[in-house]
Amino acid sequence: MAFSNSDKDDFWAVDKLVPKRKPSLSPFVTSSQVKVHTVGGEAERDPSERKLTAVPPTRSVGGEERSYCPEGHSLIKRVTIRKFIDKFDFYGNFRKAALVYYDYKTPKCDFVPYYSYMPQYSQLTSPQKAYYFYWRDEVRHGRYIKCDYSYLYLYVYEILNLPDKFAPNLAIRALCGLWREYRRTLPRIDAYFSVWIQDYCFVHELSCPMDEIRDFVFDVISGSDFKEFYLSDIADAGKDGTEAMLAYLSDYDWRSTRYAEGENREIFRNHLMGAMRRVIDRFCDPQALTSSEELATVKRDAFPHSLCTHAVKCKLEIEYVPIAKDDSLRNLITAATRYTENKLRALFGVKSRLGIKDMNAEAKSIIDGYFENIFEIERRRRIRENAPEYEKLYDAEHTKLSFADADEIELASWSTTARLVSDSEMDDTAANAPAGLALYGKNEPAETNATAGSAESVAEASKAASGDIIVEIGFIARPVEALESTAFADVSKATEDTGSGAALGLCAEELVMLRALLKDGKPITSDEAYERINEAFISSELGDFILEPTDEGYSLVEDYRSDIEEWLAKL
Repeated sequence: MAFSNSDKDDFWAVDKLVPKRKPSLSPFVTSSQVKVHTVGGEAERDPSERKLTAVPPTRSVGGEERSYCPEGHSLIKRVTIRKFIDKFDFYGNFRKAALVYYDYKTPKCDFVPYYSYMPQYSQLTSPQKAYYFYWRDEVRHGRYIKCDYSYLYLYVYEILNLPDKFAPNLAIRALCGLWREYRRTLPRIDAYFSVWIQDYCFVHELSCPMDEIRDFVFDVISGSDFKEFYLSDIADAGKDGTEAMLAYLSDYDWRSTRYAEGENREIFRNHLMGAMRRVIDRFCDPQALTSSEELATVKRDAFPHSLCTHAVKCKLEIEYVPIAKDDSLRNLITAATRYTENKLRALFGVKSRLGIKDMNAEAKSIIDGYFENIFEIERRRRIRENAPEYEKLYDAEHTKLSFADADEIELASWSTTARLVSDSEMDDTAANAPAGLALYGKNEPAETNATAGSAESVAEASKAASGDIIVEIGFIARPVEALESTAFADVSKATEDTGSGAALGLCAEELVMLRALLKDGKPITSDEAYERINEAFISSELGDFILEPTDEGYSLVEDYRSDIEEWLAKL
């Protein structure tokens, strides 16, 4: 049988062997009229026209709306909340299950791993469900035991979707507690919690929970997409407010330096914040920044990347002051931060320096002024440490003033005198002693206050003899005028106070000087006291020196008067 050439070609036509399919219908209908216009020689579809007519969207905005102006927040001017009208509520069953499981508890059990992109109760196996409810009960009692990301997110979804079960002021503390305790072991939660926390505050009209996140505020602001919320009060002059401003305005992360680690970290942070606080106060006037009429607006869905039921789904519109709109301010703060670190490296004896570009002369002068006294204190400390061992034996012992110790010293002195001189010489010495002073001669036992008479009797006898009122303290009678002096009165008070400055390592004499400086404006003249007091407050929570040199001596930095008065009042 012969085959034609056409038959041979059809042998290789595979498409003729495959069954033909029926044409499928697209769910979209092409618009019958589409206008096309030309831009730059290329045909483009008119933006006002849609290529396809699709199924109507499942949700739209147009429900309940409310607006408010946050109190106590200088940058956020207005918040508007719009509820979604959804045709379908995909996660409606989650809220129903969450209400059922709200009080559910299980006994202690072993950890079971669990992972899900969108955690829900229906996904949990029996062991996972047992561990979740055991873990949740532990967390509610403040015990943050081991968990996975999905367990954590599931509990967060409960809090977000059950506002009728979790009071907002308690819920925000619970969310911050989860964030604070698990951010080290589950580091990816920072990106989500920084948004969810602020959205929860916006929806429920809460202020920024700065007290709950204060110890990691730099991480929060540096990683947040909307940083202005965490700058709740830029007028705050404390270290935390300064650190928040650096996270917002500086392109340099000072925490990355290896010289801010270990035992130097707290010293490094205290001095960096102390110096940069002065720079920020000078160049970032809170009144000018917050009163700016130039506002920005951000619009977005609340609680992104979370499970939100119909009840809590909403859209946020936030009007705020963008304080970092000027690149020159950011460049200034960045350069000042790097310059301050160079000063700290020099203080630690490190030779390497950071490169600095376009350093502002005034900011440089402010930072130099801050470190002037600190470098002098450090220089004197190094001199003392490097001094030969034998010279340290000549240093006066740094102890607290005490009348009891003074009495013992004087009594021992008279006892020594009695052993070294004759009886006649001792009688002459006693005759020349001040009126009312109890002298104990050779072989005479020391009388107690009970046998020698009361303070009132001694005072009366002394007044009759010399006209001076004498009050007996311990073994020694002293004139009342001496007791009324600032030094004796304040030292007496300081020695009676609990701690008497021990928290900062200050002795009673230094407390006396501080009280006299605050009350009478009397400058401190002792170089040693000046160094010790400044060193104590630099290492304290204040993180700055409180005394500055003047022509008369060392006077108080007036900015810290109220802080020092409050501190002394607590002693």
